Amino acid sequence: MSNYYDVLRSLLEAMVLRDGYKVYSHEAFTFYLREKGENEISLKFDRFRKKRNAINYYGENISVEEVKEYSEEMRSIINELKEKYLYIP
Repeated sequence: MSNYYDVLRSLLEAMVLRDGYKVYSHEAFTFYLREKGENEISLKFDRFRKKRNAINYYGENISVEEVKEYSEEMRSIINELKEKYLYIP
C-alpha cells in the first residue's frame, strides 16, 4: 500500500510542477486537488495520507482486506489522474 501511495504522491508532484508550483508537504496535495475540482480524489488522498502515516510512524496494523481496498482505489486514481492531466498524445 505504501508503494502505491508513493506513486500517487509522485504523480501529484508532477502535476503540481507542471502547473508551476512547488509543494513541501503531502497535506498540500489535498488542497491542490480541491483547487483542480477533484474533491472526491482530494478526500481519498487525505485518507490515504493519514492511513500511511499511521502505519509508517505509529505502527498501526492494517488488514489484508484494507490493503487490497486501498491499493485498488489508488491504482484507479493514478490511472484517472494520468489520463486527465498528464496524458501526452
